[in-house]
Amino acid sequence: MDFERAHATLAVEEALKSQGNARVGVVIARRDTVLSTGHKGERSALHAEQVALAKAEEQCIDLKGAELYTTLEPCANSRTSRVPCAELVSQAGIAVVHIGTYDPNPQVYRLGWKHLRDCGVRLRDFPADLRTRAHDATVDFTQVFTKGFGMNAGAKFDFTQNGGRFTISIDEEPGSPSWETRWSNCGARAIYMNGGRPGVVALARYANEFIEIDDPDALDYEGTSARVEIGSIGVMRNDDGHVLCKVVAIEPTVDYGGTGHVSVTIKWEVRTRGGQPA
Repeated sequence: MDFERAHATLAVEEALKSQGNARVGVVIARRDTVLSTGHKGERSALHAEQVALAKAEEQCIDLKGAELYTTLEPCANSRTSRVPCAELVSQAGIAVVHIGTYDPNPQVYRLGWKHLRDCGVRLRDFPADLRTRAHDATVDFTQVFTKGFGMNAGAKFDFTQNGGRFTISIDEEPGSPSWETRWSNCGARAIYMNGGRPGVVALARYANEFIEIDDPDALDYEGTSARVEIGSIGVMRNDDGHVLCKVVAIEPTVDYGGTGHVSVTIKWEVRTRGGQPA
């Protein structure tokens, strides 16, 4: 319907008002009437959904049966003291939630959707072109779960998303040396590290620290995948050199005893072709 597209467009425009890299916009409406809006940062420490809900409450607006349009999936992270936005939305009596893009944070991805679904809220997606605009509005935020920068750093990401790809680059400059690592499900205590584009992978068997690996080229790169246990180190090699990745922690998929929060935490060290960290 035309008014649904208009509300989704307005949510994107609200998102672009946000400061910082987590740009999120929300519109609450009843058919063609806008009841409330909000964006991340509009009120200190509040998420966009919280802002829109608070503004409606202050104006004594009944939201039962209304529809909410958000550029980013409402949070559902039970590991913080904050009441998740998905819970606040369902408690407010919102009947339909339209989502622009799903949150790649491994503590949130699709869990907000699931919470709302389980509470009887109808879920819809933005039209394809507006999903692209919603994604573009949050790209600076979402890329922290798909890309990492630095000679020595770390990251936590959902290895079941984005084809398991996590790209490590020396810096954010165009053409910077990069390693497109890929990760896939293995078990509760191990994960597969796969060669990306282009690259091959080796397991630094028995090594626990990067300093224990003298010359990464001495390892066995005959395969394109290595099973890396927690505390162990996998190495990816390409024309730019090597990236050494230590698996610090794994939150496994449900079939391996996980709780729904799926992630792998890694630390890495980049070695240039000279064999040493830059």
